[in-house]
Amino acid sequence: MLSLKNFFIALFLISSFFTSVFCFGEETKKTNIDELSNTQSVCPSDSEDRIARHKDIYFIYGDPNTKVQISLKFKLFSKNNLFLAYTQTMFWDLAKNSSPFKDVDYNPELFYRINLPNSGILKSIDIGLFEHKSNGEPGLDSRAWNRSYVKFNTVSRFYKWTFNWDTKVFALYRFGLDKTNQDIGYYMGFWETKIYFVNFFDLNDFIDRAQLYFSFFSGGEISQCISKGGQELGLKIRIGGGKFNPFFFVQLYHGYNESLLDYNKESFSYRFGLSF
Repeated sequence: MLSLKNFFIALFLISSFFTSVFCFGEETKKTNIDELSNTQSVCPSDSEDRIARHKDIYFIYGDPNTKVQISLKFKLFSKNNLFLAYTQTMFWDLAKNSSPFKDVDYNPELFYRINLPNSGILKSIDIGLFEHKSNGEPGLDSRAWNRSYVKFNTVSRFYKWTFNWDTKVFALYRFGLDKTNQDIGYYMGFWETKIYFVNFFDLNDFIDRAQLYFSFFSGGEISQCISKGGQELGLKIRIGGGKFNPFFFVQLYHGYNESLLDYNKESFSYRFGLSF
């Protein structure tokens, strides 16, 4: 029998697919800030009242399991940059009998964006008023934390290349920890950063964009322990032409805290698939 939890998972998967088909076809090669950042709009304008991409959206298969992420944001007021965002990351054991989800992490947040159009490479600052993450499991498998943050979004350009460096610092470090993950700060620290390069091509519409990114964070109560943090490397390539043109995506992850359930276990994963 379909549980309420799996119903919502299926609902988000289906809605994400149709959003990708009908909205991403409207994108062009225009190099605006939203298009080049990881907060890229699902549909063309962030100033309009519509759902937009927040973090990466992807379906990738590999080892040790399949990883699916859906991430959307919604502007609450037309003339105010207050956003409600939701990210759901699923770790799916497709190779096992009945193909269960090993862990599903739920990550809602409320943030305010300050745009800085005339400040050079610093294009905006996000004030995270509240961010929550939990996996909704009972008993010893339960995991949860809350925090607030400040995120600095930078963009610089050179010829056809765009360079981004976004850094997120947790203002209120952690609160509301579940009793099962009281030591999670040792494996996530109080900051994280993402560096990525985007290149636009004009090869008769065969390849129109490639993106390489590297994100990492240190562990330890004061982020002093690199060996207890995590590192992620990703490569996305998009083939031009057509209205439905997702990226081919390869992702590598090493370290801790990729999933909440196994936050204190070191892992290495490699996956490939599609990013939207």
